[in-house]
Amino acid sequence: MKVLIVGTGAVGGWFGAKLALGGHAVTFVARRENGAAIRERGLRVETPDGNELEAHGAVIDDVGEARGQGFDLALVAVKASALADVAAGTGAALGEHGVAIPLLNGLDSERELAGVIGSEHVVGGVAQLAASLVTPGRVRVRAGGMMTIAPLSGDQLERVRALATELDASFPCAAEDDLGRVLWTKLLWNAPFNGVCALTRKNAGDVLAVPALEALIRDAMREIVLVAQSEGVDLGEHAIDAMLAITRGMFADTEPSMLQDVVAGRATEADALQGAVAVRGERHGLPTPIHRTLHALLRGCSHGS
Repeated sequence: MKVLIVGTGAVGGWFGAKLALGGHAVTFVARRENGAAIRERGLRVETPDGNELEAHGAVIDDVGEARGQGFDLALVAVKASALADVAAGTGAALGEHGVAIPLLNGLDSERELAGVIGSEHVVGGVAQLAASLVTPGRVRVRAGGMMTIAPLSGDQLERVRALATELDASFPCAAEDDLGRVLWTKLLWNAPFNGVCALTRKNAGDVLAVPALEALIRDAMREIVLVAQSEGVDLGEHAIDAMLAITRGMFADTEPSMLQDVVAGRATEADALQGAVAVRGERHGLPTPIHRTLHALLRGCSHGS
């Protein structure tokens, strides 16, 4: 496939590198020092088992440079606040049957992207990945590395299954038929852990080692389960225990992106995560005091807020 990586940070870098090493023709959108490093030395990826991968591909500074190039697949891995800036350019880069998978935090990126480039060109997706861009051109993956994709509508299901099979040759990729459940399941981890880890400056395992913080995480997750139910998504009675078990087993060393943002003095994605839960809770008349508090505190931490 001809693949465009829109946003070559930790997430885009990992999946782009694996696709390039799998024989696909990959173009990375990477700016400034990051782009220069990838051009000069290739994209370096430190894997959880201690190995280092080196991947190469074309590098461009802006998605607009890919216009008309007929890409089969675009992986969009920018911050939620930046999606509007790259949406049209992503669509212009796709071929007639090309699709884009937004791997963004929150619940709205598929709808937002489809509104610009057409739903026929969008497949839903989430990344299960603990990673960081440690220096320009170098990604460190602590755990995970999987992707789950799902159709926006039922008529896409067979196409999504075929795409998942193709992607699975480069990294673990599963196809699901219920996009809402996929997105809410990720949010069940993402909103509580991103918020609490960022505010305490602790990784996920260290948060769970403090009984009061584990209780806070559980209560935040219960808010999400109730809001999801009101949105028509049943996460199941054992979802919280299962999520915490996975965190202890695989993702204990995870430093969520929001923690990285706060430490670096960057704006957080509080609106897309904790804010999304609070807004939907209010819509359904459900109190979400934990997410409202996390949202307010994180907005206060955000650079420029």
